[in-house]
Amino acid sequence: MLGEPERTQGDLNFSLLGIPVRIHPFFWLVSVLLGPYKSGLAQVVNWVLAVFVAILVHELGHAMVMRAYGFRPWITLYGLGGLASYDYGEAYRRRGSPTLRQIFISAAGPGAGFLLAVLLVGSLLLAGHTILYAVGAPYGLSLGTPDLILRPQVTEFINNLLFICIAWGLLNLLPIYPLDGGQISREVFLWFNANSISLKLPSRCFGSNSSVRM
Repeated sequence: MLGEPERTQGDLNFSLLGIPVRIHPFFWLVSVLLGPYKSGLAQVVNWVLAVFVAILVHELGHAMVMRAYGFRPWITLYGLGGLASYDYGEAYRRRGSPTLRQIFISAAGPGAGFLLAVLLVGSLLLAGHTILYAVGAPYGLSLGTPDLILRPQVTEFINNLLFICIAWGLLNLLPIYPLDGGQISREVFLWFNANSISLKLPSRCFGSNSSVRM
């Protein structure tokens, strides 16, 4: 469940900003099952499109930081979300703190979603629209604009996108593995544990290499 799924004939492949992207068929299926629907097919398509954009931006955040560190990333969307990956062997040739590297990579996914939400909200406010938020059913948080933006479908898409970027982004920061928050917590705990042990044993007993495949 934590690794890349096998390739299928139903995969959709393309490149975004020079980064290979593969979409597994189960991504579409699970996205449909997670939707809070009240009407017909148009609402289903609207929700799935918002999930696709939000999760792609999330994984693109991971991948862009990976590339900034000199890796060659690729993105896979499947199941309950996605995966930004790189060849773990490349990590052994990188300098600098592997702990900080992995923390930045893990935090970049939710950060990209939050940035998209900020840009959306800022644009809506500058355009004179109202932004409302509410806590309640069905998923605990609702944030968006009640004003009509071009067409009802566009308004619904923006509301769905804001909800996914913010609510799912906050959920993803919980210190639960393999969520991004759990991976950040893991790196912090490993760093503190290694430093506490190094106070008792010779430093030559510890290697400095580290690699994590996300």
